[in-house]
Amino acid sequence: MSEDSAAASARQRPDVHQRRQRTLQRITAFTDGGVAIALTLLVLPLVDFADQSTARQSVAQLFSQHLGDILSFVVSFLVIALFWRTHRHLYEQIVDYDEFLLVLNTAWLMAVVFLPFPTARLFVETRLRTDSAVLYLSNMLVISLLALAQVWWVDRRSALRASPSPGRARTLAPPVTLSVIFAVATLTALASATAGLLVLIFLPLVQILTARLSRPPAK
Repeated sequence: MSEDSAAASARQRPDVHQRRQRTLQRITAFTDGGVAIALTLLVLPLVDFADQSTARQSVAQLFSQHLGDILSFVVSFLVIALFWRTHRHLYEQIVDYDEFLLVLNTAWLMAVVFLPFPTARLFVETRLRTDSAVLYLSNMLVISLLALAQVWWVDRRSALRASPSPGRARTLAPPVTLSVIFAVATLTALASATAGLLVLIFLPLVQILTARLSRPPAK
């Protein structure tokens, strides 16, 4: 290789690195925007309740009549926020990307943006249906599995991370826990839709315990 070619190659490396850094920032910004849209869409069915037909009702009556719908909105909002938190923690650790990670992230975002549909399905029903509960919970299961796949892929690719992995068990513990909970909830909903949704009550407690176990040991 000539000196000119070597110099040109040396000049290109920082430029390529900068361009990949800008693309990585665009990926995270695009993902954050999609999550924000999904969170906004969750509230639209609730807005439909506050139309002229409910003008004569008190706020207490309105909340009492649509308590299940409001709880579904709150749970879905908190779950998406939890997924976004896990996603944010992962992307804070990476300094590069590859095409397979982009595919996983795009599929994850598609599943997140789709969640308002099964959530709205629960809103419009006068009684809880098994198929609607299974669709709702299986959508969350798909999101958690795609999040797990991203963590696993980054854990296997040291070139994508800013620092060495703190340990596979600690890294995979939070997304594995989420996947297990949603898998149990989905299977439970096949027998009882109400029981399947009630499994989500244990989600915050299990996540707190998993977060503590996944912390690196103090030096």
